[in-house]
Amino acid sequence: MLVATPALAEDLHINIKNNTSTELTELYVSHVGTNSWEENILSGSVGSGEDLPVDITDGRTTCNYDIKAVFSDGGTAEFRNQNLCTTDSFTVHD
Repeated sequence: MLVATPALAEDLHINIKNNTSTELTELYVSHVGTNSWEENILSGSVGSGEDLPVDITDGRTTCNYDIKAVFSDGGTAEFRNQNLCTTDSFTVHD
């Protein structure tokens, strides 16, 4: 008997889409339940309407992450409990 199971993440490769009117300058991705933000994973900035591929190489076997976006004007946005195993892109929005 074959049973389908969800893929467990090790390294995740996703495309970050900036669907805001402000340049995205930093992106922090931390495992759900972690009490602090891990390192900025952006290799450059992402302009309004643009996208950038990123890798999450934390070696964890998890899919759910909290995401914090930091913008060039100093604003931030947080997205909690995002399942990144079920998509190849993540859209940052206002």
